[in-house]
Amino acid sequence: MPVRARNGARRPRATRHPARTTAHAVEFDDNDAVPSAPPLNLMDQVSGYESVSFDAVSVPPPEDPPPATPGEEDAAGPSGAGDGGGGGDGGGPMGGDPMGGPQASGVARWGHTLSEQEARAALVAHVKRRCCYGASAARNMAITALDHASALQYTLETFTERRETAWSFSPYLGDEVDGSDNGPAPLPWELDVRPSQSFASEVKCQPVPHTSSVKQCHRCKGSGSILCADCHGKGWVHCISCHGNGYDTDASGYKERCFYCHSSIHGRGRQDCSKCSAKGKMACPTCEGGGLLLCFIQLTVTWRVNVSEHIVDRMSVPEDLVRNVTGAVAFVEEGARVLPIAHFPDETVNMASAQLLRDHEHDFSTQRILAQRHQVQVIPVTGATYKWKSSKGEFYVYGNEQKVYAPDYPQTCCCGCTIL
Repeated sequence: MPVRARNGARRPRATRHPARTTAHAVEFDDNDAVPSAPPLNLMDQVSGYESVSFDAVSVPPPEDPPPATPGEEDAAGPSGAGDGGGGGDGGGPMGGDPMGGPQASGVARWGHTLSEQEARAALVAHVKRRCCYGASAARNMAITALDHASALQYTLETFTERRETAWSFSPYLGDEVDGSDNGPAPLPWELDVRPSQSFASEVKCQPVPHTSSVKQCHRCKGSGSILCADCHGKGWVHCISCHGNGYDTDASGYKERCFYCHSSIHGRGRQDCSKCSAKGKMACPTCEGGGLLLCFIQLTVTWRVNVSEHIVDRMSVPEDLVRNVTGAVAFVEEGARVLPIAHFPDETVNMASAQLLRDHEHDFSTQRILAQRHQVQVIPVTGATYKWKSSKGEFYVYGNEQKVYAPDYPQTCCCGCTIL
C-alpha cells in the first residue's frame, strides 16, 4: 500500500533497481554477476590483432627455413660417423665403432663389471636399510651366477617457445599512455623477447607496444566507488547482540542500552558497518578508486623444456628404477636442431631417436623450437642368481650408485613391504 506522508498526501513506495549509477557509487544486485572485464566491443581495433579477446590465444610462429638434409652437410654430420659436428658439447655423435666394437655386444661390456663380493656387499647394504628384512640370507646365500649387461637410456630434450596474446587491463594511475599515436603495433613474433637461459622453463609477460588506451572502469561505471556488499550501502547492519532492539534485558526484566550499538552513529539497534567504516561505499577494487582503466594487449611468452625418453633394458629392472640412477654418457649432442642417431651399436636406440624426433616435430608444430639436445646413457646392470636353503632367485645391482632390485628376497618378516 502507498505510504502517507505527514501532510496526508500519499507517497509512492521506493523501488530498488538491480543496478544503478549514483553520484557516489554503483550498486550491484547480489544475484548479478560482476563483469570480469570491459566489454570487448569497446576495445580499440589494432591491426594484426583483430581477433584478440580477453582469453589468451596461442599465435603460431612464422615458418622457419627448412632444416638442412644430411646430404647437404659434411659426410661426418650430426647423424653420421666421423668427428661429430652438429654442435655436440660432450663427445659428439657415435661413429661405427663407438665402444670398442661395432656390434651391440659392445654395449653390454661398457663400464665396470661387478665381482661376486661387490654384488653381495650391495645386497647386504640394501637389506640393512629395510627393517623387516633378515640379513643372514644376504650374507650366507650362494651366488651361483653373475650376468653383466647394460640398460640404455635415450633422452631427447626440445626447448620450445610459445607466444600468446590477450587483452588485459590495470588501474590507470595517470601514467603516459603508449597508444596508436606512437606508431603501428608490432606483431607478436616481431618483439625481441628472449629467455634468461637456455633449456630452462620460464614465463615472461609484457604489453605489446602502441596498443594502450584508457577506458572507463566496467565495475564502477567510472565513479570510483561501489556500494558495500555487507550493508548494501546503508552504512549499518542490525546489531546481533540486541537483535535490533537497542536494549538488553536481564533475567529480572531490567532494560539497559545495548553495549555494542549504543555508540552507533546510525541509532540504536544498528551497528556501524566495519567493512566500509559506516560510509556505505568502498573504493572500487578494479580501478583502485580512480574510475579509469589502462587497457592493452598483453604478450605472454612461455619457454619450456619438453623431455622424452626411451629405455632399453634386457634385464628385469623396472624402468622407473633405471631412470633414477646414473651411468656413463656414451653420446651427447646439442644444437638448434639435431638429427636422429644413426650409428649407435644398438639399433633400438637409433629407431627410438628417429621416432621421438618426429614426435616432437609434430607435437610442437605451433611453437618455435629454439634448441634440441639428446644423449644416450649406458647404465650398468648385474644380475645375480642365488640359492639359499631351499629358495632360489635373482637380484639385480644397477647404476653407478649400485642400487639393488630384489623382487623375491627370501628372508622377510612381513608381507606389506615394497621390495625394491
